[in-house]
Amino acid sequence: MPFHFLLTNLMVDVPGAHGAIFLDPEGESVEFVTRRASPYELKVEGALHGLLLRRASWLLRSAGGGEMKQLVVAGSQLKVIAHQLKGGYYLVLVMDPHAPLSFASRAAARTAEALNAEIP
Repeated sequence: MPFHFLLTNLMVDVPGAHGAIFLDPEGESVEFVTRRASPYELKVEGALHGLLLRRASWLLRSAGGGEMKQLVVAGSQLKVIAHQLKGGYYLVLVMDPHAPLSFASRAAARTAEALNAEIP
């Protein structure tokens, strides 16, 4: 499966990207690519954003907002985009705070669509 290729392309497409990680429903790394973060830091960041994504998804459904597609967290030191995928899998993109959010969001959405096509 071309997971590494898809994540590498996402990293190339997004200026300021630190790392991209594809995780299973339990928050375990399936594949990752990192430019600045250590593999450990990226895996922890991915697992934590999986928890946030699941909680926000539950809140959104409870409020009648439908299914969660994407969660964006913008902090003073990092921006993170978490994308819900089919089967409970998810994609997390970690970037510097000055990374172009709208551009990164579109690139992450394209990668999420490609990952969904590869998930059995």
